[in-house]
Amino acid sequence: MIDYKNIDIEYFKKQGFAIISFNRPYNLNAFNYALTNEFCDAIRAIRKEKYINCVIMTGKGKAFSVGGDISEFREYADPVASMAKLAAKLHEGIRLIKSINFPIIAAINGPCFGAALGYACSCDLRFCNERATFGAAFTGIGLSPDSSTSFHLPKIVGYSLASEMILLNRNLNSQEAQRYGLVNRIILSDDSLIEAVKKIASQLSTGPIEAFQASKELIQNSYLNDLETHLEEEAKNIEKCAGTEDFLEGLNAFLEKRKPNFNKKE
Repeated sequence: MIDYKNIDIEYFKKQGFAIISFNRPYNLNAFNYALTNEFCDAIRAIRKEKYINCVIMTGKGKAFSVGGDISEFREYADPVASMAKLAAKLHEGIRLIKSINFPIIAAINGPCFGAALGYACSCDLRFCNERATFGAAFTGIGLSPDSSTSFHLPKIVGYSLASEMILLNRNLNSQEAQRYGLVNRIILSDDSLIEAVKKIASQLSTGPIEAFQASKELIQNSYLNDLETHLEEEAKNIEKCAGTEDFLEGLNAFLEKRKPNFNKKE
């Protein structure tokens, strides 16, 4: 078992989900190579657990993550080589997130900037507390966007707002983030963000996993396909799902007026 120093994983076997947390709270979970490398290892470990059907991504302490560790950037002897190495590992993490065939939720518990914004935008669902703030931050230190930020952000909030966040370094508070669709919901301060998101994860983990996988692929590909190609993919996937036990269970539950028992496990 890997001895993580910058990442924390909690497994909830009975409920069918896991929580992966950025764990450098003393510097607001700033991303460096060590954290990002451990994150990649952690995602691979989670994918091996067959009982896991949902993942929550969050940060320890008062922040989701403030993005790249600028204090370390200043110490780079060779900024070009060091940033290229970090970017490659950050992009490996994004690819791993997108390869997960079950829902992944970002529970954004405070500041979410730079690469962390890209990581949050790579998730299927995003929930935050009232203290959460969001920003691209890259051009503020003379960098172009990274970690899929320029890919996902315009698709979520629109071209104009994404350009403003990236070029003018506009930050959003939690209410603005919800208004522009960056987050699905704000969990109010009288509730625990992580406890509320755990309930959502429990709900998702008992859902029709193969239908979720197909749905994720269709949503992602909707930005790339033309209509005819996408209709073909929809037809192929619904045919595949119609052959699953979950479909039969869903039909029976509907006709019997009961809650479906999807994805039954031994």
